[in-house]
Amino acid sequence: MTKHWHEAGSSWRTYAPDMDVMPFTDVERYHFDLYGYVVRRGVLDDPELDALVDSIDAMQLPSPGASIQSQRFTGFLEGAQVFRDLLDHEAILAPVLELCGPKARLDHAYGIVMGPGTSGLGLHGGGTPHDPAQFYEFRGGRMYNGLVGVQWALVDHPPGEGGFCCIPGSHRANFALPAGADPGLVVTVPLNARDVLFFTEGLTHGTSTWRASHDRLALFYKYAPGHASWGVQYQTTLQALAGSGLLTERQRRLMQIPAVHPHDAVEPA
Repeated sequence: MTKHWHEAGSSWRTYAPDMDVMPFTDVERYHFDLYGYVVRRGVLDDPELDALVDSIDAMQLPSPGASIQSQRFTGFLEGAQVFRDLLDHEAILAPVLELCGPKARLDHAYGIVMGPGTSGLGLHGGGTPHDPAQFYEFRGGRMYNGLVGVQWALVDHPPGEGGFCCIPGSHRANFALPAGADPGLVVTVPLNARDVLFFTEGLTHGTSTWRASHDRLALFYKYAPGHASWGVQYQTTLQALAGSGLLTERQRRLMQIPAVHPHDAVEPA
């Protein structure tokens, strides 16, 4: 796997990585509620970014092909510490707890590497039909979600070059996406290396063709409410990780099996 690329200073910084845990700002919360996603810029510092890219390179992954299976990789959480540091990174923890509740859990995680000219998973999700594992609701002054995605951009995703795409606001749609809908509804979200993207899986989203000259490289951590599960990694890899001794207590709480009770809050009262 070659051609990982990022340029120092390529992201304009709105968030200082050395700051304490930060909840959504009013502007971020408004954007997420309105569009179904929001980006925090420049959340990784250069040493974090370099360590993540170097650790992935050390995995010696096979070159990606056209299939989605060849573009995805797992098994990194058990490896370098820098991957586990992202689980409850100060840039994402408070937003995840707001979106998924105080007993949020990591449901699954994977990485994506895409070569130039390849396509990823097409459009999927949306507010209708209702999916009890992937949804968005607003009640009583707060947001409720099923699965929530957190994408860490490890290379630049330039405007018009592909990557994460969505139909903004479709997490609120009352009708399913019809055949023949205007392709102009779909927006590809540009990202710089060091950015993080939050999105509700209730949003109609997918991956547009990667057109940049360098490989796409990103990590996806998917979180869910404490009682819910989309995948079964809690029975296998995450269960093993929780008992490995590699995690902090807070990270271990993010590995709990889906349950209403007993289930400890991620941040003790």
